[in-house]
Amino acid sequence: MGFFDQFPRFYQTSQTSPLPDRLNARHRAIVADNASHFAGKRVLDIASHDGRWTFAALKAGAAHVIGIEPRQELIDNARITFREYGIQDGTYDLWTSGVMEAIDGVRVDTVLCLGFYYHTRYHVDLLDKIERTGANFVVIDTEVTPSREETSLSKDNGDPRQVFDNPYSMQLIRDEVGDQQMAYSDSVTRNGHTLVMRPSRAAIHGMARHFGYRVTEFDWPAYFAENPSHADAMTDYRDGWRSTFFLERI
Repeated sequence: MGFFDQFPRFYQTSQTSPLPDRLNARHRAIVADNASHFAGKRVLDIASHDGRWTFAALKAGAAHVIGIEPRQELIDNARITFREYGIQDGTYDLWTSGVMEAIDGVRVDTVLCLGFYYHTRYHVDLLDKIERTGANFVVIDTEVTPSREETSLSKDNGDPRQVFDNPYSMQLIRDEVGDQQMAYSDSVTRNGHTLVMRPSRAAIHGMARHFGYRVTEFDWPAYFAENPSHADAMTDYRDGWRSTFFLERI
């Protein structure tokens, strides 16, 4: 039995990929394999959605979790679920807010940024704010540019501003803000859509290094080799255009 099989309400409280194989696999990658970064820790859950990862962090022993989510209906769902499953008041806060507005001044040990890093255009600013929380461990689970579109630093003339075949790319994408699975409405929303960017793997590594983090990546190919039946619910991970990055302070 997977983690979320014990708490099946989470299969009903969101429109965003509430698939048992997918949620349970992600729980292993994000939480179970990193238990020491949750037990007794203060955690920030960015774009906390229906509270699934705030809940998982608390069940992993987190001392306190702050979840930030702009959609009130998802915050309401999280509160109902937490009461149903006996989560103690005072162990968490759920803030109905945009992420960039709320994160200033927050101090935590661990940050979860799951399913959000490709629904923003403020990647550098967000990672700056995350670093300022004091977090020693950050999980970024995100879509990335497809591997076939990635390039390498094939030329290097010593000038850091002249990067040929630049691998540090961002794809401009137009998100529908009315879709619960996409970005939230903001100042540049026009005709029901806003603009976001999907980072390359190299961009994530480069930004993390700039802010003093080393990066490792969950081995999804190995996971699917062990659990081939889960791949159908996780084609984005299987095909390499989504992955899970672990940032640890150097």
